[in-house]
Amino acid sequence: MAERRPSHDLSPARQSSTVSAAPVPAARGQGGTPAGSRPRFLGAVTRSVGARAVTLPVTAVTNLVLARTVVGAVGVPGYALFALVTTLPAMLPVTDLGAGAAITEAVARDTSRQRRLVRGAVVSSARNLMCTGAVIAAVGVTLALFGMWGGLLGEAAQPGSDLTVAVASVLFGCSMPLGLSRSVLLAVNRNDVAFLLQGAGSVLLLALVLLAAGLAPSTGVFVSAAFFSQCIVNAFGAVLASRYLGMPLLRMTLGSIREGALKDRAPIAHLALPMTVITAAMAVAYSTDRLVLSHTADATAVAAYSAGAQFFTPASSLLSAAGLPLWALFARRRRTPGAPRCQLARLTGYFAAGSLIVGGGIVVLGPLAGTWMMHQRVQVGTDLMIAFAMLLFVQAVAYPANMWSTDAAGLRFQAIAFSLMAVVNLAVSIPLARLGPEGPVIGSVLSYSAIVLVPALLRTFRRT
Repeated sequence: MAERRPSHDLSPARQSSTVSAAPVPAARGQGGTPAGSRPRFLGAVTRSVGARAVTLPVTAVTNLVLARTVVGAVGVPGYALFALVTTLPAMLPVTDLGAGAAITEAVARDTSRQRRLVRGAVVSSARNLMCTGAVIAAVGVTLALFGMWGGLLGEAAQPGSDLTVAVASVLFGCSMPLGLSRSVLLAVNRNDVAFLLQGAGSVLLLALVLLAAGLAPSTGVFVSAAFFSQCIVNAFGAVLASRYLGMPLLRMTLGSIREGALKDRAPIAHLALPMTVITAAMAVAYSTDRLVLSHTADATAVAAYSAGAQFFTPASSLLSAAGLPLWALFARRRRTPGAPRCQLARLTGYFAAGSLIVGGGIVVLGPLAGTWMMHQRVQVGTDLMIAFAMLLFVQAVAYPANMWSTDAAGLRFQAIAFSLMAVVNLAVSIPLARLGPEGPVIGSVLSYSAIVLVPALLRTFRRT
């Protein structure tokens, strides 16, 4: 007799019955696209890109003023430590533990009134994040008590670095379960709200930094302000996400560690684990660039890289604003007949063209604005910005193919590719760092193109 699975089971064995129960669309557009899916997609993209277009200049200006304020208050070495510590969470593979993939898949599949599938995915993800946040806080404090952070931070370390990272670890650990709101907003295709919250968070952080600069300027206070603002924004995001999901997200998150909540959990490992591996690989590939420069160059190279990244990050997020709606769309699209090859080819071309336009902008504006941001103490070179523009291009071209491959098999494929890319990227970035701050970025371009971009395109277009 076949094993009976609970109705909130997310495992692949459950998918056949779920798909067969789905209603068959009555009409279809050209190319096998369900009628009405294009307007929904365009509406989601318009909201997402519109929100990011509004918040992008706000974030860019606040980041410029923020960096200039920090450099003016604690100097280039202080800014290097600030930039390094505040980006340490990006190196961790546990930012959401694959919650985005699991919840998005659950929302796409669950059409019942009880929504047990969605509830189970949320409770399981929240419990994992609560426990992981506590572990991160404990590890950060323990390393600080033994005085180990100074050696780990390399040349960017300063007196008091242990206390700075300890406080940051506790605040980040608290923000992790609250950050589940971002995964929920992704799943319900309200990325526009997430981007608006991100813009509000940058304004809040700048206000806290300006206040700290006037009262007690120190690198530790600035770092604490960054993580504290993240906690506030994530908590507010949980309240908003609850309204769109129709569930008390904040209460479910805080109550997920109770023993009684175990009955509501759903198996999400087949989606969450590969997504966590992908996140970890990307963290190793990109977020270690500052550490590589810190150990192979000096604080000036770290500061120059960080200044250039201030332009690459919002540019990348603008393109991802257009791409994130693809995740929820493709999660539904994979369950309907019809070959989406033409649609994917068009989307790939659009993303490539968009990245060239945005990349050209950061090459023109980056060196001038970045050098001004550094009080002319550090030169942000054109070579660095060209390298970032190239990285933006290869990531953008792979975006539609990667979003299509967000089912269980596709995520496993991506996990392998990104893991190999991370190893190769780190191996080539260390010698390339001798070229200057653009060296690790060039290494990222080469490794991503060869190991992620080309295999992703070949796999996707062969299977559609």
